[in-house]
Amino acid sequence: MTAKKNTTRKTVFISSTFVDLKEERKKVWDSLEKFDVTVKGMEQFGARTSNPLATCISEVEQSDIYVGIIGMRYGSEEPNSGKSYSQLEYEKAVEQNKEILIYLIDEESSTVTPNLIQFDKIQKLNNFKTILKDKHTIDTFSNSQDLVTKLQRKFKELLTPKVTAVIEDEYDNTNKILNLFFLVPAAYSGREIKLKVKFKGQPLPVSKAICKNFNFEFGKTVVSQIEVVHPVFKFKNFRHIFIEFEQFKKFINLNKSTEYEIFAKVLFKDEKVNNLTTDFKDKYERVYNTRYDYDPGDDYDPREDEEYYDVLKEGDGQIALNLTDITINK
Repeated sequence: MTAKKNTTRKTVFISSTFVDLKEERKKVWDSLEKFDVTVKGMEQFGARTSNPLATCISEVEQSDIYVGIIGMRYGSEEPNSGKSYSQLEYEKAVEQNKEILIYLIDEESSTVTPNLIQFDKIQKLNNFKTILKDKHTIDTFSNSQDLVTKLQRKFKELLTPKVTAVIEDEYDNTNKILNLFFLVPAAYSGREIKLKVKFKGQPLPVSKAICKNFNFEFGKTVVSQIEVVHPVFKFKNFRHIFIEFEQFKKFINLNKSTEYEIFAKVLFKDEKVNNLTTDFKDKYERVYNTRYDYDPGDDYDPREDEEYYDVLKEGDGQIALNLTDITINK
């Protein structure tokens, strides 16, 4: 369901650990300059007479939107509860029924250096992430720019742009990301792009090999053929899209003759997988091996009667599209 935009000036609270997410916080903060909004976070706490927890809680209470950015650190703990300040801020946002946006770092594609990880607090961090996944539809980010791109989409739903602000066209951003993705796919794997597509044919179950390669859940992921309507690419790599179960519940009810705006992650793995689909029904097939006994000196070449077709010269590695959202106008 798309959130309704309120023209009243809103306040956004940015919650995260600081040491490992300084760049992410700065870019999110800068991106909010385009909107008529008040931003709150540790950057402007300054020196106060109240204790740190009271300061954090007060700022959350005064905010309309809570943005939780969770990386690879649990953070400093409040002595009495033993919980991190980030978790306590989140709990206050839930208690106050704030608009909550949660973004977890993509551990598969992140480049966090080991010295920033709190190894002694990994269990507490994982428990916190489990709570967030259970209670919210979370999103992931691979780096600061990926995070900002995804947040811009949510901010445009929830906030009022400044009159002079020019928000980057999402289709232009798609072209920029893809031009770079096909040069250095490992660096841009996990980035989100916007496309206008038509879904074609019937969805099919995804093979175990593909699920293993891209960390999809086997038996709960399908693949659909697509036609990319906009933007127009000079490459034809994206003819299929992988759809995990959360999006499948929305996808299955679509009118397949309609064009839809979608958001999808571009993914890359260096291991190639040829078989995209599987079948959960046992079946028997009769297989014929066609063999031509052809002498180049003969007048007749039996291959002349065969239809011509394009030969696919596959590249190294495996790229894929993973559906993350479908825009449905009601």
